[in-house]
Amino acid sequence: MIVVIFFVLMAVFYRQLKAVQLAQLGIGMAAALALVIVVLDVWVYRPVNSLIRRSRRRLGSKYEHEDPHDRDEIKELDFLINTVIKTFTEAQDTHVTTRRAESDLLRLQTFNRQLVEIGDIGQEINAALPYRETADKILARTKTFLKADFVALIALERNTRAFDIEGAVGVQSPTMDVDCCLYTADCPVRRAIQERGVVRTADHACTLFPKTMKAQIIVPFEVENVGEMALLATATTAEHFDEVSDNVLTNFQGHLHSALSTARKYDSIRRQVVTDHLTRLYNRRYFMRRAEEVLGKSLRTQQPLSLVMLDIDHFKRFNDKYGHQTGDRVLQVVAAVMQQHVRKDDICARYGGEEFSMLLPNTAGEAATFMADRLRRTLAETRYTGLGLPTDVNITISMGIATCPRDATTVEDLVSLSDKALYESKETGRNRVVLYGVEAQPVLP
Repeated sequence: MIVVIFFVLMAVFYRQLKAVQLAQLGIGMAAALALVIVVLDVWVYRPVNSLIRRSRRRLGSKYEHEDPHDRDEIKELDFLINTVIKTFTEAQDTHVTTRRAESDLLRLQTFNRQLVEIGDIGQEINAALPYRETADKILARTKTFLKADFVALIALERNTRAFDIEGAVGVQSPTMDVDCCLYTADCPVRRAIQERGVVRTADHACTLFPKTMKAQIIVPFEVENVGEMALLATATTAEHFDEVSDNVLTNFQGHLHSALSTARKYDSIRRQVVTDHLTRLYNRRYFMRRAEEVLGKSLRTQQPLSLVMLDIDHFKRFNDKYGHQTGDRVLQVVAAVMQQHVRKDDICARYGGEEFSMLLPNTAGEAATFMADRLRRTLAETRYTGLGLPTDVNITISMGIATCPRDATTVEDLVSLSDKALYESKETGRNRVVLYGVEAQPVLP
């Protein structure tokens, strides 16, 4: 009889273990497990437990007369029954443990997914791109990753300790006033930079973003040769922000530092390769390469393109009479005034020596002539005593202009024709602008 009971209980114990294993497979099996527990409780646990209690009462008084082998069998059976009881009891809490385990698993999966996504973003923004392009990518990817309504890059100026906006995307405030970060006592941007850690806030009032943005995340970082910066993300609700852990955002800090530091170095190296070290304008080689690109676009879009060549009048006199350092400063002044008179898309270059060039996209010859003459008059009417020049000495320039497609459809022809117009400007008295194909006009007082 004991053997039969033993095998029955072993079968029960085996079935219970199987039930526990099934419970671990998911919440979907919880109902089936509960049904098995109820059946086993009614048909196995209670009858067997009753049998043991009766056996203990009947045999308890005879332990001292029983064979030791029988006593061991009873102890073994008692241990087995207690094990079965314990297993049944623990099985009743299995579905709670399973739910907790599934919740932990989901959190782990979310954390892992976020780390993978941050790694992908880091790889993309560390692709050795110019600073402006890198900053734009950071803003766009961060907005998508955090599901933010507004994202901004903010830099802390080292000397004045004022804040500057490096870029922003999303729902923007009409004023975009970043001064609030300097004067507001509880500014989370300043606190994040000071503490060098991720800061989360709610209902913070700031003129940098609309008042409807009730949740904020600030990730501070530092950029080499720039200083301290912060990435600000805001949203109307913190629902999606709460899903991203601080550990993930801390990992993102490293990518931000690396990407923008690399971008600054990229821009620095690029400037050294494509710019003239004295005037900080583009050099001739880069100018000619860009001219090919811009002229090709001009022909495709059927938009005019003007090329301006200019030369400083009697430049040799500055070097001979006032020294080469003064001559260098004259070149720098002309370059600076050129940049003040052009648009963002215009391209200025030092073509060689005292000769400069300007490429003006979407500009017809007449418009280019007007801009060039304004530049000429600005230089001629300014006194440069700060350069060591007498008050009666000014800087004048001669300029020649050719236009695509009216005059030429290749860069070489455009340069050649604008050079001819420049030569005509010098031959007719200097300090004037000549448009190729148009007779030189006298200089107006």
